[in-house]
Amino acid sequence: MKFVRMFGFMAAVAIGLAALILLTMRLGWWNPSYDSVMKAQATAPSTFETYGTARIHMRDEGPRDGPVVVMLHSSMTNLREWDVWADALKDRYRVIRFDWPPYGLSTDSAPSTGMPGVVKLLEQIVEAKKIDKFAIVGTSSGATIATLYASAHPEKVTALALSTLPLKAPPPTDFSKLMWSMVWVHENVVPNYYPRFYYRRSLGELYGKPERLTDETVEWSYQTNNIPGGFERVREYYQANLKAVWSKGAGDDAAKVTAPILLQWGDADPVLPAYLADDAVKEFSGTKVDLIHYPDLGHYPMLELPEQTAKDLRAWFDRTLAPAAPAAAR
Repeated sequence: MKFVRMFGFMAAVAIGLAALILLTMRLGWWNPSYDSVMKAQATAPSTFETYGTARIHMRDEGPRDGPVVVMLHSSMTNLREWDVWADALKDRYRVIRFDWPPYGLSTDSAPSTGMPGVVKLLEQIVEAKKIDKFAIVGTSSGATIATLYASAHPEKVTALALSTLPLKAPPPTDFSKLMWSMVWVHENVVPNYYPRFYYRRSLGELYGKPERLTDETVEWSYQTNNIPGGFERVREYYQANLKAVWSKGAGDDAAKVTAPILLQWGDADPVLPAYLADDAVKEFSGTKVDLIHYPDLGHYPMLELPEQTAKDLRAWFDRTLAPAAPAAAR
């Protein structure tokens, strides 16, 4: 009986401690502040620029007279996703990357209109910086945004380099039971916070080989996604996309694209399976598509195998944009 009472006491303490942890998470006590994340992540050469109601975290690097490349990150990430690829290009190309709301350190006081709103933001940035023509690098939802922009502004876009591209709402993802249990707790108990362990686990499941995931990637993912109020803004953005994009998909927009395309695809991606790469090639019916398959990569080629995928991107840009970018010593 003494053992039973001791076990019951320990179980009650454990349950109480778990409840306390969840309560303090729900109250926002665990979330990093915006200022602390900005201090950690908005290091040189970061700047902040205002466009309408939006305050945008941006990095603009490389020669000002070089061919311009704009990089659009995926959902639940930010401009840090492009660190290695930007470094591989900026000796010869002017590389502009920014956090698009609701992600990263960028903020917008206006209600989200989903991907069409990001397209309008890109239009404002291009106009303000007086950019006549440029190439776009985009991945996942950022690749969809790139497609929407290129469809509407064929006169502006010189090339598209896309990876893991959804042209319609993605199929259900086969995550582990542990992952789905953490998602359930987040959605039903702690809607404004995910612990570091979640990012290590979720990113690992999105990699072809989880051992390639770095502590640095986990840390900036944890910090920027847990900024107070961030998940509420993300939910608003997702709801806008259901009405604005995913109700019809972006296949019609893809058919209007005329710029040459590089498609880099991780065949081990659990979100966007390899067969969708071949579907995308068919839907870009108005242009030439160069497709590179990476058999053991997942959803983030630029994070999982950054040097090799950056080398492939650079080689393609040097060939495709050669008239606008004369050969330079490396």
